[in-house]
Amino acid sequence: MVTGFESVRYRSWRPHTENKTGAQRYERPVYDWASKTSPCREGCPTGHDIALALLLIAQGRPDLAYRVFREESPFPAITGRVCYHPCEAPCNRERYDEPLSIAQLERFTAEHAGDDAPLTVGVEHDSAVAVVGSGPAGLSCAYHLRRLGYRVTVYEASSEPGGALRYGIPAYRLPRNVLEREIARLQAQGVAFRCGVGIGEQMSFGRLREDYAAVFLGVGLCRARRLAVPGADKAGVVSGLEVLRGVNQGARVRLGRRVVVIGGGDVAVDVARVARRRGAAEVVMCAVEGRSELPAHPEEAEAAEQEAVRIEAGWAPVEILARDGALAVAVARATGVRRDASGAVTFRVDRAKVRELAAETVVCAIGQELERERLPEGLADGARVAVGEWGDTALPGVFAGGDASGTYNVVQALGAGKRAAIGIDLYLQSRGLPDLARRIGVGARGAVSFASYLALVAGRPEPARAHVVAFPEINLDYFRPAARVPKPEVDPATRLGGFVEVAASLGAPAAQGEARRCFTCGFCSMCGNCFVYCPDAAITQRADWGFEIDLDFCKGCGVCVQECPRAAMSMIPEEEA
Repeated sequence: MVTGFESVRYRSWRPHTENKTGAQRYERPVYDWASKTSPCREGCPTGHDIALALLLIAQGRPDLAYRVFREESPFPAITGRVCYHPCEAPCNRERYDEPLSIAQLERFTAEHAGDDAPLTVGVEHDSAVAVVGSGPAGLSCAYHLRRLGYRVTVYEASSEPGGALRYGIPAYRLPRNVLEREIARLQAQGVAFRCGVGIGEQMSFGRLREDYAAVFLGVGLCRARRLAVPGADKAGVVSGLEVLRGVNQGARVRLGRRVVVIGGGDVAVDVARVARRRGAAEVVMCAVEGRSELPAHPEEAEAAEQEAVRIEAGWAPVEILARDGALAVAVARATGVRRDASGAVTFRVDRAKVRELAAETVVCAIGQELERERLPEGLADGARVAVGEWGDTALPGVFAGGDASGTYNVVQALGAGKRAAIGIDLYLQSRGLPDLARRIGVGARGAVSFASYLALVAGRPEPARAHVVAFPEINLDYFRPAARVPKPEVDPATRLGGFVEVAASLGAPAAQGEARRCFTCGFCSMCGNCFVYCPDAAITQRADWGFEIDLDFCKGCGVCVQECPRAAMSMIPEEEA
């Protein structure tokens, strides 16, 4: 009887490298993070590569993160303060616990910046471009045009550059020294400024077109809408733009002890908060919209209420009365509120419900209009300047962007200026780049990447970033719930003593901790899970960044894709490889 078979072991003594299992594969894993984008980046009108920037912050390199932000927009120090952060709403982390504090982290990078020299094409063109208006759209266009190698001169009718950034946003949101530093960076980059030169006044538009190869119009909406009710022309009734411009220029603006602000947008909120800082004891903001429909951003409205501004939502002015040297605003309950494409509001009122709000000053902040008479014939299309996909207008070589063409905030204006800079380069270089928006776009909301455009014109096209990583694609096994970093702010009593900046900076530990909460959606963070979990040792690390797969041994099991925390990999059918 034969015994001992139970102790026999059948094994191969040949190395595993001779057992090529790749022939078993009918699907293969791919590192396709270059064709994916995070929902925060898709939601950012300037197309910031937020996932990469936050990864660098988490690793203690805010200086490099700052350069990532500057690839797509010139002013992280400004947008980190005044942007309404549309990138945070679609953040995948919001469905897990709370969205990332992206705006605070952007500001943090600006305050810890190192060498911020922007990437350029390395050439200087003979063509010169004029930029009319030094608001966010004009400054953004000038910044990106200089990166492309064009000589740029910015014309500004006011005595100092900055447009709405200088004359519209109060210092408690955007300190003047921050703005001055950012404009000085543009000047050091080679952007020339000619202030006190109004187009159509000190210089004709025709002369501008003769002297420059292309012109960008970033003129903004400079005329305040008039309130169409009886008594709107009485003494003591002023516009919100007039108040903000006067205060920002250092004028002694006197509003009195009781102020009524008519309007529900961000300008109205700023005026109301400025009035409190100018000594008004009672400030009422009267808006036709309901409380949840205010056009002002919720954070700003909440901050106003913290500063004792009373918001009367759902009430419309029907008459401004003058009695014994004082004013009163008769208001009625608003019904059927509608807002058209230009931002103008129409509504009905219930005159059975009328009451009065006493005031020494009434400030109208119901929107702004385009000064059409200052524009060349054929540019204005109704209340706005009509523009094409890349900011082109009906006049060859003339481009436009910003509020004049239909944007309503700083970050959208910055994105519009970047698009126009690309449009001007396409025009001046006669570039034929079909399907350009898709090739340099990030997601489906209209944002484009300037870094991708630079790569494309340099002959190094990048994959289109069409796939936006959704929450179900994140492997939550590698993350833990963590509270969002609180926003540090000065207390309301201190705020009202002057124009001290309300929002404070994040410290380095808090910023790093917040950045580490990021899922880094769709981007390879070099975590190494794919390498660790591959059962066939078919994955190796590249010398620069990322990993690669040896297809002789990868049998397509998909373990690497399953264990990738952030959807930086995908499985594709073998026949599609």
